[in-house]
Amino acid sequence: MKVAIVFYSFSGNTKRMCVFLKNKFEDRKNTVELIEVKPVKEIISFFGQCRQAFSKKEPEIGNADIDLKKYDLSIFASPVWAFTFAPALRSYLKKIGDLENKKTACFLTCGSGAGSNKALSELENILREKHTHILFSKNLAGRKSKNKNFLEDNFNTLFEIINNDE
Repeated sequence: MKVAIVFYSFSGNTKRMCVFLKNKFEDRKNTVELIEVKPVKEIISFFGQCRQAFSKKEPEIGNADIDLKKYDLSIFASPVWAFTFAPALRSYLKKIGDLENKKTACFLTCGSGAGSNKALSELENILREKHTHILFSKNLAGRKSKNKNFLEDNFNTLFEIINNDE
């Protein structure tokens, strides 16, 4: 299986989880590409990022692979800011167009958990509008991004779903 993991990470928690997931897929002999989405002009303050997220801004993003049709599974990940997901991922999702019948998964990393369900629901709705088949969707505590047992437990469900879906 060919897998794309598309993510934005500001503090490194989301990226750490994506790298963990990449390694798990590769252990199962899958081909994985990490696609880190970054704004061309990134706001470096957390509060500036939150303000941009809250107002649903779509910053210009750098060169990120937007042809996801060549992948069997696309996974989207982002931190939760101001009750939604990161603006850079929002820009990416707007650029990619329709993904009819493509398998997707998503997860969000959060600190307090406030607004995480709303953010995840919003991301799921965007993926549904792109006509994807969502296999897995979850909120994860960002502070546990270094805890391998936590990551194993939470991503094990994704691999069970994939095994049953094949």
